[in-house]
Parts: sequence; C-alpha cells; structure tokens
Amino acid sequence: MINLKKTKLKLKKSVWITIIILIFLGIGLYAGINIYQDIKYKKTDEYKLLQIGYTKEEIKILENNYKSGIKELLTKEKDEFLLSLFNEKYYIANNLNRYRDFFELHPDYSISKIISYVNTNNDYDYYEHDLDTDISKDYLLIVNKYYHLASDYEPDDLVEVNNKYYYGENHKIREVTYNAFKNMWEAANKEDIYLIINSSYRNYEEQKAVYDDYKNSKGTTYADSIAARPGYSEHQTGLSLDIFSKTHTTTSNFKDSPAYIWLQNNAYKYGFIERYQEENEEITGFSAEAWHWRYVGIEAATYIHENNITFDEYYAYFIAK
Repeated sequence: MINLKKTKLKLKKSVWITIIILIFLGIGLYAGINIYQDIKYKKTDEYKLLQIGYTKEEIKILENNYKSGIKELLTKEKDEFLLSLFNEKYYIANNLNRYRDFFELHPDYSISKIISYVNTNNDYDYYEHDLDTDISKDYLLIVNKYYHLASDYEPDDLVEVNNKYYYGENHKIREVTYNAFKNMWEAANKEDIYLIINSSYRNYEEQKAVYDDYKNSKGTTYADSIAARPGYSEHQTGLSLDIFSKTHTTTSNFKDSPAYIWLQNNAYKYGFIERYQEENEEITGFSAEAWHWRYVGIEAATYIHENNITFDEYYAYFIAK
C-alpha cells in the first residue's frame, strides 16, 4: 500500500515537471517566434519607412501610388513633395517625373498649380510640344497651343445656322453644337436674353487670315495672345461659338452684359463652357474671352462648371489619361 502511494507521488511529480518544462518550452518558443518576427519585420520596407518618418497611413498611400519606387525612398529623407502629389485630386502617375522637374524650376509654386501646369502641358513651350488632335474623341476633342488639327480637317456634320441666331455673314457649325445652342437660345430668350452668334466655324485658311492680320499689325507675341495659329483654333472644330447679345455686341462690353451673366450661370446646362476665363489665362494660353463658348456636352460642362477647372485640365485627367 505504501509503495503504491509512493509510486503515485512520483507520477504526480513527474507530470508537474513535464508540465513546467512544456510551459517553459512554450514561453521560449513564443519568445523566439516574436524575436524572429521582430527581426524579420525590421527588414521590411514598412519598418524602414517608419524609421524615416512616414506614418502607416502615408505608407499605404505610397504602396497604392508608388509601389515600384518604394525601394529608392529607403535611402532618402522623407519625401513630402511626393506625398503632396499623391494627395492631389488630379494627380496623373505618368507625369510624375515632369512634376518633379517643373517643381525644381518653380519651387514657389503650389502643388495644385504644378499639377495643373504639367497636366495641361504648360511645362513645355507653346507650339513646340506638338501633338495631333485625336478627332475620335468627337465633341470632347481638344485643340489648343499643344494639340493641332490637320490643315484639311473639316467636320462632316456642318450645318447652316438660321439667320435668326447670328449677325454678319453666313455661319456654319456642327449639328450637335447647333442643336444645343438652339435649346440654350430658347431658354435665354424666355428670360429676355437674346443671344447672337458673331463667329462660328472657320476653316484652316480662314483662321490663317485672322491670325496673320494680328501678326502683321502687332507682331507674333500679340497675335499668339489674342488668336490661335491656323490648325490650333477651336473654331476649326465646329464646336465653338463667339456669342454676344443684341444689347452688347462688342468684345469690350459683353463681359458687363446680362447675357454674359446668364451664360455663366446656365450655359453648362446645355453643354457649353466659357473656354478662356480671365483667372485661367496661364493654363489656356489665351487672353480672357467672355464671348467664346465651347460645346463639350452636358456631362463634361457640368463637371467643369461645378469644379471650376478648364477644359484643358478636364481633358488631361478624364480623356487623355
């Protein structure tokens, strides 16, 4: 009986010893795993970026926008400029190097301004960064000092404008523009605003005559600020109209007219935008023209109106991108 008790005590003791050993082994294993994981984590890009000063939220932004370039950031100070770019609404990944180059030339510019300038090709000289206009974009095609139309380009849906809507010589315009204008004209007329077309479609040769007239009288610099070179004019697209009113018929007084105010508040509803605004002359490359209205469709016009951007910016981000 005594031997049986001793045997049981020995068994209990050995069990407890085994349990204690297993506990210590478990603790050791757990600690070893943690140490291994800690060593392994300290080799990760995330850990190294944290040591540089990036937050975990900023690291996620980098992973989403700059995964291929994270390794190069590990040997540099925290890149605040890069993070600022990624936080901009109209950031375009393919333009990253151009943003950097432009920032080096203009360190006093805001990030938003750098984005706008580069997206619209304003980091290049006018007419030297020369691109063919993609006419497949239809009424969303762009023509400016970087995108040109062929000299023989002519829309295949030009229609005659009824003389009810214009003064001067006969006018033609693309059918989609004309239909939208008539709807807008009717709405304006109900509010005692009588819109009048002064200029519409112009072919290459007609635009050349306009541009050469300015150039010959006041020089190239002035001509480039006030008119597009042939091939670079929106009027050749058949999508642009110079609009005045019966009471305000000149470029000098239209901006002060009720018609201009009405257009500012309502034109987007019919697919038109004020193409060359005073506050955006550096983006568009043209002096302000309160009378120049471009058809881009209701969806694009509404976005441009509500977000106060130019068509150049809209095209870069939503069409060309």
